[in-house]
Formats: sequence, structure tokens, C-alpha cells
Amino acid sequence: MSIMLIDNAGATPAAMACENSDTGADTAFRLAIRSWIEENLPSDWRGRSFGATDESLSEQRRKFGALLGRAGWLTANWPTSVGGLGASAARRIAVLEELVAAGAPEPMNSNSLGIFAPTLIKYGTPDQHRKFLPDMVTHNAIWCQGFSEPEAGSDLAAISTRGEIVGDQLVITGQKIWTSYAHLADFCYILVRTERSEKRHSGLTLAILPMHQDAVDVRPLRNIAGTDEFCEVFLDGATTPMTNIVGEPGNGWSMAMYALSQERSVGLAQRSLKLRAEFTALAEIAGRELTEGNLRDNDPILTGGMVDAYVRSLVTTSMVRRAIDLDAAGKDIGTVAAMAKVFWSESHQEQMGLAAHILGSDFVSGNGVGSDWYRASVFTRAETIYGGTTQIQRNVLARSLGLPKGK
Repeated sequence: MSIMLIDNAGATPAAMACENSDTGADTAFRLAIRSWIEENLPSDWRGRSFGATDESLSEQRRKFGALLGRAGWLTANWPTSVGGLGASAARRIAVLEELVAAGAPEPMNSNSLGIFAPTLIKYGTPDQHRKFLPDMVTHNAIWCQGFSEPEAGSDLAAISTRGEIVGDQLVITGQKIWTSYAHLADFCYILVRTERSEKRHSGLTLAILPMHQDAVDVRPLRNIAGTDEFCEVFLDGATTPMTNIVGEPGNGWSMAMYALSQERSVGLAQRSLKLRAEFTALAEIAGRELTEGNLRDNDPILTGGMVDAYVRSLVTTSMVRRAIDLDAAGKDIGTVAAMAKVFWSESHQEQMGLAAHILGSDFVSGNGVGSDWYRASVFTRAETIYGGTTQIQRNVLARSLGLPKGK
């Protein structure tokens, strides 16, 4: 049974569903995406990807996500059994490339679609697929992720939020933090501890929690960029039906690891594409500033920085594609993904430092394009923290190399 909704407006992926390795077919698929974007993306919605975390864009992101979802572009690589087209991960990346190139707003559910949806497809039941996936795709329901806690960030096994099975309900008590867009969410995919065990990775359960109930208290947190994307969530006996548990109770760790592996492949791909798009935009700004005499062409910070940023964008793309290829082949991507995460996050911070140099006082004054770059820049400070800190990722790399543990 298909649960994907298809629009009649413009080209849709259904017309390009024939999957093969022919370059002509891949080109046709990409041209269909580009044509659809031209027909469906309002001109005043373009070029705001730098401010994607700004809450003022949330409704815009929801509406455009709904358009993409109804057209089928968000689910092209999903199995046909859940309404997708069974296309390759490469074609999913092609969709992301065209969206980033057009400066399209990022769909509100991009996190859940990229991380939780593949997990639900793999471990969930057909009833759960029918109940939750369609509204996730069409953005009729907004989702958030409930993993991190005050004492469980990079050390996810330290989760202490409790889930008690009472009859046919799972009763949840505890606190989550850094929960993006929880104040806008209808559902949360949440990791809780349902059993006490000497092995910290045991006894965790992944569940789907309805957010609109009195026992869920969401408090937005103002971040350094001046937006309220992050939230803390207090749970005081929040309930969800046992039918909303994904997989078996107590086996949530493996599902959480699978979900995070999705973040480190396709999720990181989207960020690497933005890195490249930002470099292109920055090069255009630098050219204009040079023409107007605001920059010197013999400025070593400018010339050296642009070359370094260009090379870093190419290397990041190469690393991410390697991770995606390994993941598609069913191989472990831990080492490559860790390397890509470290390199991408540090490269993005370096690139934003270059943006500050090129834009000068406009970078912090809030004038024109500078305000978007400034917001993006301060938010990059979090990129070496979320999704696994740089220190944790370097530990992963050290273990893979067989290096001795530090004292």
C-alpha cells in the first residue's frame, strides 16, 4: 500500500522512478528536481538558507516542506512498501544538492525525515508506518528528537529519564535538553530508560511521545544566535501508548545508534552541501567587495583563506560521499563519519571567520546580507559540540587507529 501523496503540479519523482546507473537517467532526475523547484519555490523564499535556524522562518519551512512532501521529493529513496520510490541514496543527495543550490528553506521535519524515519521504517511496525510517516512527510505533524539530557549528551548511555510500563501505557518522567523545535512539535521520538542494568547500554527504549499533554512542559532556550531553536523539556508522568514503542522495550540502544548513523551520513551530506554553497556565495561577495575597493587583491588573509575554504569544501564532500557509499553497502561508517564530522565542523568555523574578514563591519552591524552571515557564524560554535563533540570523535578515530588510551 502506498502512503505517499503525489502532487499533479510540475514534474514529480514518480516520473523518474526508473532506477538504473545510466548517466542520462540521473541527469533527467536532476533536471526534474530543478524544474519542480523553479515552478514551486516562491522567489521571496530563496536565498535564506543561512538563516534556516531563525524561528521567523519556521512557517515558511513548514509550508515548503509540505510542498516537497506532497510532491514526493522527500521520500524518493524510501522503500516502495512505505510509499517511496526505492531510489538510491545518490538520488536523495541530488535532491539536497538542488535545494541547497536554489537557496531553498530547509523543511521543518528534515531532522526526523533524515534520522527517525529510516529508523522507524527499519524497526517499526506497519501500523506505525501508516500512522506516523504520511503526516511527517507532508508536515501535518512536526517532530523533535528527545535524546540529550543534562547529564547525557555525548555519553548517550547515561540517559536517566525513566519510562515505566503501566498497563498499556508507557509513563515517562525526567528531563531532556537541547531539543530543537520542541515548542513547535506535535511528536517527539524519545529515548528513555525502562530497565535498570549493570550494562548501561541495556534497558533503553525508543518511543514516540505525543507532545500536546499537560505532563509535557517545554521551555525554549535563547541561543547565542538570538533564536529559540533549542528547548528543555520537562516530563512529569507523560504518557504514550505501548503501541508507540519502536521495536522491543529495552532494545533502544541499537535503534538509537542506527538513527545517529543516519545523521552522520545523509544528515552530514546536507551540511557539507551548505558549506559548499556558502563558499560560492562568499566568493561572489568577495568579488564585489574587491570591485568596489573595499578589499585588497593582495590581502593574504583573503587569498589564502579562499583557497583553503575551497579545498576544505571539496575534501568534506569527498569524505561524506565515502560515508554514504559505505552505508549503502551495509558497512560500518563510524570512522569515516567521525573524520567527516570533525573536518566539516572545524572547516565551517574557519569559513565563517573568513566571512567576517570579507564583510568587515557589516558582519556584526546587522546590515543587509551581513546579518544572515553573523547568525550562521555564531551558530557554528555549536557544530563542534552537537552530534558528538570533536573530542569524542577524535577518541573514535584514535580507537580505530589502535592508539593507546590517555591517562
